Amino acid sequence: MNGQKILLISRHDYRTGWRAGRHFLADAFRDLGAAVQFFSVGFSALSMLSDDHRKNLFGRANAWQTVDGIDCYLWRSPVHPFGRGLGKFEGLTDTLFRWWIRSACKALDDAARDADLIVVESGISAALIGRIRRSAPNSKIIYFVADLLETIGAHTFISKQLYRDRQAIDSIVVVARAMAPHFQNFGRPVFFVPHGVSKADFDGISASPYETGRNVATVGSMLFDASFFDVAADAFPDVHFHLIGTPGIEGTFNNVTEYGRMPFRDTLPYLKHADAGVAPYRQRADAAYLADSSLKLMQYEYLRLPAICPVFAVGDKINRHGYEPGDPDSLVSAITAALGSTFTDEASGVLDWKDVANRLLGLDQDQPLIKS
Repeated sequence: MNGQKILLISRHDYRTGWRAGRHFLADAFRDLGAAVQFFSVGFSALSMLSDDHRKNLFGRANAWQTVDGIDCYLWRSPVHPFGRGLGKFEGLTDTLFRWWIRSACKALDDAARDADLIVVESGISAALIGRIRRSAPNSKIIYFVADLLETIGAHTFISKQLYRDRQAIDSIVVVARAMAPHFQNFGRPVFFVPHGVSKADFDGISASPYETGRNVATVGSMLFDASFFDVAADAFPDVHFHLIGTPGIEGTFNNVTEYGRMPFRDTLPYLKHADAGVAPYRQRADAAYLADSSLKLMQYEYLRLPAICPVFAVGDKINRHGYEPGDPDSLVSAITAALGSTFTDEASGVLDWKDVANRLLGLDQDQPLIKS
């Protein structure tokens, strides 16, 4: 891989300290010897009015900065379209999307043209695939589906534009097999490559941050169901629940601690030394793919931590204890089962992120779930 130029395009920025799959993937490409550029999109002065976690980078936008061997760029356009749907007002922003796609950004066009491989993450970035192809006729473009656009409530313009630009994509990569049918009509090869874990980060985890008693932890905000903790905290007063990087909950409980966001490595002792981990996803008809794709559930598994999650996210994992969202009795039963269980070793397919990076580079050698 030495000498290869990799461009990752995402709504997230590498420099925020918030670690998710695309950040680990960038590190993996770098560690394998590639020259990596991480390009963040969907940002403008309007972002300062929101809870956008890139706000502190406003003054560093529209300039390249190298951090930990990764070249980073935050594209701050004069305005930008909202990546989320706006209900009956959605159509009003279609024109803004079209303007944004065509708006000047020499840094994006140059980076795309020079890249050997371009990985475009699902979300607002997907609307740019046609533009990226026009700038980079010879680059290989992978549409990397970490989440279905419908599940994250993305603006409908994005999915329509993605379908219009489908011929610009070389390969579609899904992180869960249940996602593949959504791309049946794209006429592009669809591959399954699951998320990984950064296994080196899990070596030498520091001592337990907990003092006494039983502790249950969760981390992350995707589809966060705060009502889980209203029930759990009341039903298990002797269990302490630790919420890291989650949206706030309304109730006040003596046995719930909210930490806000923290650096990824700092979260690991809270997970490693917990008695169970929670993935409190809201009920969504199209969220069954989380059984394969949930990064937090994968991390719990790697740490040999019993997990509590909705039934739709259990899949075939014997160390996950499922409940029906909105059903307090089943939630209590799942927590009871998890806290009373012993982790059962099973053949684990958990990849390191370097394995994921190598798979993306060698897709031509894999068997697609859907052929073009």
